[in-house]
Amino acid sequence: MAEELISVVMPVFRPNILQLKLAVESVLDQTYHNLELIIVYKKSSNGVDSEVTKIFETKRDGHRIRVIENDESFVDALNTGIKSSKGEIIGRMDSDDICVNTRFEEQVNFIHDTGVSIVGSWVYSISDDGHIIGTIEPPSEPEEIRKKMMFHCPISHSSITMKKDMLEKIGYYDPEFAGAEDYELYFRALSKNYKIANIPKYLIYIRETSSSIMRGNQWKAARRSYIKAKNKAMSHYGFNRYYDVFYGLLTPISLFITPRLAYQMKNRFGWYRDVRMQTNNT
Repeated sequence: MAEELISVVMPVFRPNILQLKLAVESVLDQTYHNLELIIVYKKSSNGVDSEVTKIFETKRDGHRIRVIENDESFVDALNTGIKSSKGEIIGRMDSDDICVNTRFEEQVNFIHDTGVSIVGSWVYSISDDGHIIGTIEPPSEPEEIRKKMMFHCPISHSSITMKKDMLEKIGYYDPEFAGAEDYELYFRALSKNYKIANIPKYLIYIRETSSSIMRGNQWKAARRSYIKAKNKAMSHYGFNRYYDVFYGLLTPISLFITPRLAYQMKNRFGWYRDVRMQTNNT
């Protein structure tokens, strides 16, 4: 059986040059070879464009890298990349993250073996300089993910691989939920009976920086988008079981929970494990 084509969509805007190189290399070095990397690039005026262009030129790998210039938002960049993709499967990747080299092979095999439409993984959380500072271990089974959806988003966006035909049927990312565009998409997919799972393996290194949407200074705007996504899930997508409503009623409290406090709470409940704290306790 021939390998299906995976289209890995990577929006790029004002990247760290070294981190971008590592991200691109980690996609091209996959054990799954039948993939294309679609870089949706928004130019800037801060002097990095020439350096970024050099990366695209030196890393071109036959047909495997395509660069699309785009002046729109992050969500629009995602949709542009997906709509221009040639693959049957879409992979997500940010320009400062690093894939384990077996990531896409394992995720494609998992999709075929289980029939899920979206699959993520456990995550290594790394600092700006690349040191592992923690791990994220969201639930793995579809049933548990469904139960936890209204509590918090149990899928790391950069870790997902998904079926393109699902997106063509339910629609792409909704720009009205910028900052929580992935969360709203998961709600929509589940409402149409598509299954979501996580592979309980660390298949990606995700960078936690001051510019991260949920950790950086945009956290409150992102939280508002998350609340908006939950409200739509309850009103339009059938998320009205007793635990959905309970978690939904608690949601406004999140506007008063800073990234630091949220981090501490997730560490306490075991969803996020701080490697530094574990080291200090031994």
